[in-house]
Amino acid sequence: MMYSKIQKEILARLLQKYENSKTYANENAVNQSFSVRPEDFMKDYQSDFTDIAKIAEFEQQIALLEEEKFVETKRKNGRIQKISAILDEENWKKIRSILGVKEKKDAIEEEKSFYRQFLQENEIIKNFCTVQIERLENGKNPQYERSEAERIIALLQFILSNKEEILERELSIAVLSDSKLWEKKYKSKVCRILWTSPAKSHAELDSASRKEFPNQVRNDETQETDENLLEEFNIYKNPTYIYFKGNGKITFADKTEILLSKNRPLAFPSSSLKEIEHIRIFDGGIMTVENLTSFNRIAAPDIFYIYLSGYHNSAKQKFLCKIHSENPEKQYFHFGDIDPDGFDILENLREKTKINFVPYKMDVQTLKKYRDFAKPLEKNDIAKAQTLISKNHFADEMNYMLSCNCKLEQEIVSWKER
Repeated sequence: MMYSKIQKEILARLLQKYENSKTYANENAVNQSFSVRPEDFMKDYQSDFTDIAKIAEFEQQIALLEEEKFVETKRKNGRIQKISAILDEENWKKIRSILGVKEKKDAIEEEKSFYRQFLQENEIIKNFCTVQIERLENGKNPQYERSEAERIIALLQFILSNKEEILERELSIAVLSDSKLWEKKYKSKVCRILWTSPAKSHAELDSASRKEFPNQVRNDETQETDENLLEEFNIYKNPTYIYFKGNGKITFADKTEILLSKNRPLAFPSSSLKEIEHIRIFDGGIMTVENLTSFNRIAAPDIFYIYLSGYHNSAKQKFLCKIHSENPEKQYFHFGDIDPDGFDILENLREKTKINFVPYKMDVQTLKKYRDFAKPLEKNDIAKAQTLISKNHFADEMNYMLSCNCKLEQEIVSWKER
């Protein structure tokens, strides 16, 4: 027998009620019944203005379910008031067959088995799958449908093992066979998993020295922050470049040499960094700059400037280490925003490169000088400032920001002090 859409909807609703019940779980102390109302499937069934022919057709479909002994009805004044399931285990088996679904217990076990196969993966994927298993064991649905979870896990596997620079659209094609699907559906979900994972690493989980993922993301900059996070795994929205401004010489692996001049700033794609064999700096100091506007504006004498175009990922950190190894006698500075995030970037840069970058114009005096241009702290700024203080990092600057509720973008400093 072929069953109509309405008939299947009625059977599906009754089956759902049954499989979510204590009766199904063998935990009931009393006999339960499982019923639905006709209005759940035909909104205007009880209305006096409804077409009689439509009501008759609807009732005929229910009558066929009664003939099959799947349901029984209760009527009042000739109209159906309640449609109740006939409790019989064979009936439930037939209903599942009609609907093309598995018994809930079997479906749950199958879901758990799916996630268990990834428990030997790295900690981030293991944690994601453990959460889904725990949800299933507690009677909840997984966070994602199976097909979506499969893609999320495949994306995590690719991202966490990626060693080469790749663009987001290339990632999308490689894993999802669609250049736009990553951005449209999966980017925010995958990044949320990466941000909130308790795992203690970014790309190399076996390295205890790597920094823990932050547990908070600034709401007004989520997209930018997600992109910064992905750069840790050499995944970029667009090709990234390293900008140089100063006096020096770069020698590539093929022995090609380029002279760098303060009057002729240059930019190289970050993918070419591995081709640089030597880099000598002729200026007395080297300064990394957080923002491009300030890089273009600032021009102190005898300083070689580097704009890293985004987050200081592992490739860029290795490049800075290479510069330092060939120019250890130079002074190293960092110029960034005078806010908790800017100091966190500086601390991260010091930690990852082991280079003692000295903050440039990132002090209380500069904050006071340009107080008229300051902005109030946000919730995440306060939390980050308190964390830095607890680690005894930049306590004077953090305490001043907290006491005066202010922060400053570096662009005003580079503009006013050019």
